[in-house]
Formats: sequence, C-alpha cells, structure tokens
Amino acid sequence: MAAEAPRNMILRVVESDRVIKLKLDSRPASFDELIKILKEKLEVDCDFNLKYEDPDFDGRLTCLVDIEELPQKSCVHISLTQDSRSVASTDTLSDVSSPERLSRWPPGPFQIPKFPFDIELTLRDGNTEFEKNERLLQLSRDQKHGILENLASTIYSFKAYPSDKEIAMVL
Repeated sequence: MAAEAPRNMILRVVESDRVIKLKLDSRPASFDELIKILKEKLEVDCDFNLKYEDPDFDGRLTCLVDIEELPQKSCVHISLTQDSRSVASTDTLSDVSSPERLSRWPPGPFQIPKFPFDIELTLRDGNTEFEKNERLLQLSRDQKHGILENLASTIYSFKAYPSDKEIAMVL
C-alpha cells in the first residue's frame, strides 16, 4: 500500500479582532511548528494559547496541546497570554485580558493620538512659532496633564503594563 500524500490543511483562525482563512501545504510536524507558522502568517510577536473547535465535543473549544488532535479542516481560536514579567501576584490587579486591551501593540512608530481641540490648536501654533523663530512652546500644567492623560489612555488600550521598550517607542 502506497503512503498517502500529505493533504493541505485549512484553518479558520479566530482572533479577538479578525478572522482569517489560512491554507497550509501540509500538516505541521508539531504543535510548536504550528505556533511558529501562525506567528509568521499573522505577524504576531507575542505568546498565545490555541483552542480548537473539537468535533468530539460538539464543536466546544478545547485547548490544543497535540497537533494530531487538530482535524485537517478546523477552526482555531487564538487567545493572547499575559506577560508573566508584567503581572504581580496580587488579587487587586485588573483583568489584563479585558476587551479594552484586545488590540495588539502597534507595529512601527507609535501613532500619537488626537488631543482635545484646544490642545491640538496650541501644539499647532507652537510648531509654527518654533519653525519661524525657534522659540519653544510653554504649556500650562492643565495642557500637560491633558496630553499625558490622553497618551496614557491610548497606551492602556493596548497593554495595561507596557515594557520599557514599548514605552520608549512612545517617547
């Protein structure tokens, strides 16, 4: 009896903010290889868990630990894991997986958010003045507070406890 040719594997990958159909030329040799392929194809650089819709349990989600459990055509769900370096062992911490922070940290340069109209106007006028006379802008305490509060809110929407490297991307 001849060996069966490797069949394509079709995955429906469900993330918090998108669903992707992914065709693989063959079944990955191991669970770790599947993780590596998913990180590459989805451009994800953080750790995550995989769950799949198990046909043995009427499509209920089951943690994937062995690649052989995964059907040739299946739906996998990605859930981001918490960064163990940034989570303390205390019950008073908020849930880091809450829906507000399901967005990924933005790749490339950090996009500065829009500020309230009065601050945007002051910053624009300050830039114009600096270009003309090289005079630095003097912000009031309230304006600085508004800028920092808006930046902190935007950062928090991506990650509750960003690393030093991620904070440096904002500065």
